[in-house]
Amino acid sequence: MSTQIPKSRYLPPKEASNFRSILKLYEQREYKKALKLADGILKKYPEHGETLAMKGLMLCFQKKKEEGHELIKKGLRCDLTSFICWHVYGLFYRTEHNYEEAVKCYTHALKYDPENTNILRDLGLLQFQMRNYEGAVNSRKTILQQRPNVRQNWTALAAGYYMLKNYTMAESILTKYEESLKQPLPKEDTENSELILYKNVIIYESGDVKRALEHLDSISDKVLDKVSVLEYRAKYLLELGRNTEAIKVFRLLLNRNPDYTKYYYGLERALAIEDDIEKKKELYKNLAEKYTRSDPAKRIPLDFLQGADFKVACKDYIINYLERGVPSAFVNVKPLYKDADKAKIIGEVVTEFFCTLTPTKGAIISSDESGPTTYLWTIYFLALHHSKIGDHDKALELIDMAIQHTPTLVEAHMVKAKVLKSKGDLLAASDSMNAARELDLQDRFLNTKAAKYLMRAGKSEEAIAVVSLFTVNDAKGKGVSDLHEMQAIWFLIEQAEMYLKLGKVGLALKRFQAVKKVFEDWWNVQFDFHQYATRRGTMRAYTDLLKWEDELFCEPAYLRAAEGAIKTYLSLYDTPKSVRVAAELDGLSEEERKKALKKAKRERAKENKHAESAKIGDDDDPFGRQLENTNTPLEDAEAFWKPIVNSTAYDQSLSWGQEIEKRKAVAAANNTSNDKS
Repeated sequence: MSTQIPKSRYLPPKEASNFRSILKLYEQREYKKALKLADGILKKYPEHGETLAMKGLMLCFQKKKEEGHELIKKGLRCDLTSFICWHVYGLFYRTEHNYEEAVKCYTHALKYDPENTNILRDLGLLQFQMRNYEGAVNSRKTILQQRPNVRQNWTALAAGYYMLKNYTMAESILTKYEESLKQPLPKEDTENSELILYKNVIIYESGDVKRALEHLDSISDKVLDKVSVLEYRAKYLLELGRNTEAIKVFRLLLNRNPDYTKYYYGLERALAIEDDIEKKKELYKNLAEKYTRSDPAKRIPLDFLQGADFKVACKDYIINYLERGVPSAFVNVKPLYKDADKAKIIGEVVTEFFCTLTPTKGAIISSDESGPTTYLWTIYFLALHHSKIGDHDKALELIDMAIQHTPTLVEAHMVKAKVLKSKGDLLAASDSMNAARELDLQDRFLNTKAAKYLMRAGKSEEAIAVVSLFTVNDAKGKGVSDLHEMQAIWFLIEQAEMYLKLGKVGLALKRFQAVKKVFEDWWNVQFDFHQYATRRGTMRAYTDLLKWEDELFCEPAYLRAAEGAIKTYLSLYDTPKSVRVAAELDGLSEEERKKALKKAKRERAKENKHAESAKIGDDDDPFGRQLENTNTPLEDAEAFWKPIVNSTAYDQSLSWGQEIEKRKAVAAANNTSNDKS
């Protein structure tokens, strides 16, 4: 590569001033004005590489990517030693989420301007995105040397060391920043408050808990987030074995928020009574008396109590909710059903209570506080109970009683739908859920549930019609496109699984691919936070975000979609289209074959006719034919699998990757034997 500066780069004073204006207008996103100036320069100097590159970049932002890309490449060819051209090319690749190529371009740009802060900053952001923390540290070091008076340069470098688990250097960077301040920052400075706490987290992560506690005590009056200070202090005291002090802190936290279960478990640990049921009984009895409106104080004992003690506590807890007419009573105790004995006791307690009620009184005789809805919600609870233990017939009988008692109770119809679904009657379940929806047409949650049940019953058009009541619809009154834009994961997955059941493989793959794109968008959108978080000083939240993003592709929704897509692609590989068509025609007479082929031709023509109206955005394959007829099903399946393997939460028990590798190995062996022959 030549290092000689081309003569065509130099511009007369007027054009040079216009070019500087182009750069400013680009930063202000005034692309039309910038393009007008660029065209003026290019009329006189059509080979000016930097102007060509800038014009191309702005055309990309105006949805003219192909034309813009060509201009950027032309500009680079005209001036291969221009850091601006290489920087622009990197920005183009970044917008395309091709981060590896973008890094290469930024690296080339730095060869010709090693101290350019903007390029170093953009490179550092990309290195965080790609989890190249060593490279990010090097980039941020250079920026810090150039601009040590900017706080975010210190925090970004500290974050790089933190993610490398080099806690000593991370702490050292923040300490040097504090020492560089000519005067202490005001207490009201939120960013500084967060930065001080972030330093404390770094000290703790280094393993020096004692020093972390000492540091926390020294900064407690400077930090605005008092709850975090108390939580960290309680945690550090516990780990240091200073339980007496930890008890006091946990009690302070409970006074602030008696509904947070984590504080109760922390208090148990501090009191060292985790394995002493009698002491825990006494503790929670006192806590329940003190925090009378707190649910955890009454609910947590149900997890460790057994036998008669459990029955007494369970009765007090559940009956209180039923008398008050709280619909979520069953949801609160649902985790207890993992223990068969406790599930049996719950059933006995609620059944005994139910026997004391009548439809007219609706209350236990000994209580003056019970409302008229007690009878109804007790039936509701029992229906859920019997459904949970697998007695669906009894559950249906009970929920029908509830509906007969109060036909307008939405929750009763929803439970009936759930029970019918558990029995396998998806059609009846969809009817019942739709009946619930019709009782409250303004409730979007009910609309969503009804659409989901309709799709599971295979009622595609009805489901779309229902869900479209709450969306921005197209010319045909359908909201599928809007649900794609809103990234409605539940809808995309349910629709994909419905299409699979209906044998519409192409459409199913379209929806699975849409889910994959949503998760890729979530991964890419974190890029904006690499700069925002360091500028705003929210470093604790930022590092939590990075850790969450590293586990993103092991989220249940993605795993569900990936499983469906991978199994579908493997099925396409195992049974190619030619084999499937031959199997469908096998055993038919010549006349029947002709009829079948004509019918298939008519169906294709019908699909072609409706293809245009079925488009979502600029999609040229609305029915997914290209996906279904893919020549690379194993590679397509692997595209779903790779993000899972690269996730920090990857579960080794998932075997989809092994199935892909087995087929690839067989294919490679077959290709080798064919080459030899």
